[in-house]
Amino acid sequence: MKRKIFLNMSYIALITVVCTTVFLSAVAYGRYMSQVKEGIQNEAGYMAESLNQHENQSLDAYKDITISRITLIASDGKVLYDSTGKEKSMSNHRNRKEFKEAVKNGAGESTRISKTLKKQTYYYAVKLSDGSVLRLSRETQTIFNQVEGVLPVLILMMAVVFVLALALSRLLTGRIIEPINRINLEHPEDENTYDELSPLLVRIHRQNEAIKEKIREIKEKQIEFTTITENMSEGFLILNDKSVVLSYNTSALKILDINEDQCSNQNVLSINRSHEFRRAVEMALGGEPSEEVMEFRERKYLLMANPVTVSGAVKGVVLMMIDVTEKEEREELRKEFSANVSHELKTPLTTISGYAELMKDGLVKQEDVGRFSEKIYTEARRLISMIEGIIKLSRLDENQIVQEKEEIDLYQITLEIKNSLSMKAAEAGIDLHVLGSPCTVSGVRQILYEMLYNLIENAVKYNDRGGHVSVTAAAMEGRATVIVEDDGIGIPPEDADRIFERFYRGDKSHSSEREGTGLGLSIVKHGAKYHGAKIEVESEVGKGTKIAVIF
Repeated sequence: MKRKIFLNMSYIALITVVCTTVFLSAVAYGRYMSQVKEGIQNEAGYMAESLNQHENQSLDAYKDITISRITLIASDGKVLYDSTGKEKSMSNHRNRKEFKEAVKNGAGESTRISKTLKKQTYYYAVKLSDGSVLRLSRETQTIFNQVEGVLPVLILMMAVVFVLALALSRLLTGRIIEPINRINLEHPEDENTYDELSPLLVRIHRQNEAIKEKIREIKEKQIEFTTITENMSEGFLILNDKSVVLSYNTSALKILDINEDQCSNQNVLSINRSHEFRRAVEMALGGEPSEEVMEFRERKYLLMANPVTVSGAVKGVVLMMIDVTEKEEREELRKEFSANVSHELKTPLTTISGYAELMKDGLVKQEDVGRFSEKIYTEARRLISMIEGIIKLSRLDENQIVQEKEEIDLYQITLEIKNSLSMKAAEAGIDLHVLGSPCTVSGVRQILYEMLYNLIENAVKYNDRGGHVSVTAAAMEGRATVIVEDDGIGIPPEDADRIFERFYRGDKSHSSEREGTGLGLSIVKHGAKYHGAKIEVESEVGKGTKIAVIF
């Protein structure tokens, strides 16, 4: 109470003193600037009139009769004369506010920090009859200089206010608090003090009894709360209004990589110093719920900080740390996928639309109709293939494959794929052969077929006529393995990490010859992930590529 009385009295008095001081300083500063401006403008007017009448008059004659800085500026902004003698080193003034206004309106002014003097300066410019501009300037005080002048008096008055407020607050609170301090809170009903306090004393007695009951209930709830929080996978922290940790669970210790001694009764901002962590806590302490994503130990966590308020005042913070690493990765992939889909689908659709429009308008010769139709058909098939690939990827992403796993012979699948691609390989002049022995894995046949088909098809597609593609399926070092090896164009080192990206297509110099959707290897990657397989890639430009899928 004493502190509040003291602070309130001090605040009122100090605000009054400060506001009065600032107001008077502002009024004085306004009068001062008006006088300065009027004086400079009068001087400039006299000088301009004299110079207009005597064109060859030297400006040095005015240096001794004025304290203002004199500058003569040509119509193009070049400084012709400066009373400081620095005109040769001065930059062009054509962009100065007062110069432009003087050229346009006959006179101009501005107040700014001088680049040469490094002080607040008032500038007034007058256009002369020959087109040049006469400018007078003078250093001026700032509003802060005015306040500095009365600062000693202000400090003295503030000290007197503090002393008076302290004395009055002590006197008032002492008289009010003394009888209250004598109350026995264990038995408040027996006390005889202010009549106004009698209802309060009765309530205190009742509260004492209620508190004992509540303590018992709280202990029971605390046990329940501890049991729940300790079984949470999410990190959980309770802070007071000073950011000190009051409670935590085991998951929070694991996430933050600390022990109990490093957490209990410690300032949470000393436990983790990341910008996101600090911002979440500080916003919650300011009364605003916040969510931040923090990266820690190669994992991403969603920080949910909510203020705990009592009567509108923040008394603490509840902080949750939720691992969202996989969610964030999926979201980034989804965004990238959406952008790529829009771009990749637009290309064939634009081609189809363009050719169809030409045919609709009768702008295609009869002998070219077949060629145009073939192009439309090709782009439509490409579009369908792309959409089918997108659907397959989406199902793999969302784990929508519902078929049960079974024992699948990878060697048998590679033989089937060889038969399917034999004609395509023959047309491209590629020697395709399969080696190995039966080897089985537990998986979904549809996915495994798509994986290996795309791998082998890519080896054929990105090869040169007369090239070779070798496929080996066998058990190697106790693990089922499929190796697809070719002697084709190879993969540049800078693109090696990108070949499994969606819509990525290698060999950009021959993209028209080797058209594809750019989804094949992405399907391979997701299919391998679905089956827990590992992919190894070896490649050299101009010599070929070797891709191994190890189950």
